[in-house]
Amino acid sequence: MPSLNETFAPTLQRLGIAIPEILLPVAGTDLSKWTIVACDQYTSDHAYWNQVEAIVGTAPSTLRLTLPEIHLESPDVQARIAKIHEAMADYATRGILENQGEGFVYLQRTTEHSGMRQGIVVAMDLERYDYARESRSLIRATEGTIVDRIPPRLAVRRAAPLELPHIMILIDDPDHTVVEALEAHTGEFAPAYDVELIQKGGHLKGWKIQGQAVDDVLSKLDALLAKTISVQGAEPLFWAMGDGNHSLATAKARWEETKKELEAAGESKESIFSHPARFALAEIVNIHSPGLFFEPIHRAVFTDDVAELTETVLSEATAEVTQIREDDLARLLVSSQGQDKAGYFDGRNWYVLAYGKGKKLPTARVDDLFGRFQKARPSARIDFIHGWEDTKKLAGAGAGVFFTPVIARERLFQWVQENGPLPKKSFSMGHAEEKRHYLEARRIVR
Repeated sequence: MPSLNETFAPTLQRLGIAIPEILLPVAGTDLSKWTIVACDQYTSDHAYWNQVEAIVGTAPSTLRLTLPEIHLESPDVQARIAKIHEAMADYATRGILENQGEGFVYLQRTTEHSGMRQGIVVAMDLERYDYARESRSLIRATEGTIVDRIPPRLAVRRAAPLELPHIMILIDDPDHTVVEALEAHTGEFAPAYDVELIQKGGHLKGWKIQGQAVDDVLSKLDALLAKTISVQGAEPLFWAMGDGNHSLATAKARWEETKKELEAAGESKESIFSHPARFALAEIVNIHSPGLFFEPIHRAVFTDDVAELTETVLSEATAEVTQIREDDLARLLVSSQGQDKAGYFDGRNWYVLAYGKGKKLPTARVDDLFGRFQKARPSARIDFIHGWEDTKKLAGAGAGVFFTPVIARERLFQWVQENGPLPKKSFSMGHAEEKRHYLEARRIVR
């Protein structure tokens, strides 16, 4: 009997996806300790990750299978990566994960701030993804890719038998024909998981999409692709990166390495392109989902001379800089008048930087300012922070912080199609605690 991937091969090829064999924790696993938030959150908040460690304890957890980015520059990062690989092998030996067979997962994530967001977990074809600025691939980056962030992630993936996704990819489906249409049929699907997430992460429920339901999802995606081509032309932006661009870029880098290794070993082209590393798990989400909110990603500049950074801000030639109250700044940046402005706080005073209209977004302007400051202060570094309060608390001794607006989501597909990716770390989907949690896994080795 042919597999689902063989049965639907032409449609899957058009869509640039595959039907994964998803691994889930066996019955009896404490899912509240198994799931943790995406590794690229709370990158300067040691207290958060210490709390996660305390909650998880010795229980099986995706905390042991991922590398929180807060540790990327730690002296023991190589030892941490080795422990990840050891944990993956240990979980396999102990049978912690169970193969669910071919299929998608339909999920509902409910959080305090955003309500319910719906998604479908699929496998994206890395042959159809290119993060280069000039890319015209079916799957495309929406923000600039920071190539320096790929090597440590690649070190994890090279020796890893498993992948765990925090990638979220957007579709432009204003009529809600694909993802949201599944809500009415949950009674027909087998439950996959049901868990209250730690650290105010909300609630997560999932159902297995298998058999005839897979055909239904693919048919609707195929119809949406045809509609997109009719509007955009033969090289459409169909899949737009939402979150996890660097994880997908890492998967792409590893796939390119794998192809070369298999070619050198004399494998046939057919064998090479059937390798599981060709694909990467991701959650697809409708950009028009009522439970999806675009949030800005702010900047914290760490320096041993915050006063000098403030002087640099005050002398910024490309902007009009004035003092402002915090609440006035917060209101301004979420208004249409704030689309060309940014804020700055040094722990004492608040400022607004008014750049005026132009092709450069405020995120790019702030990054340019940091680049100039770093030339004078090479030890200065920048971090990208989710959430107003999490950013604000870093201001003062050791850091000045910048607050930026977010592009309206209705503009995203058109902007990327016409101008290429936005500046790196320009937007996020939801608050930090609402980011995708690791739960599903998939084998990426034979």
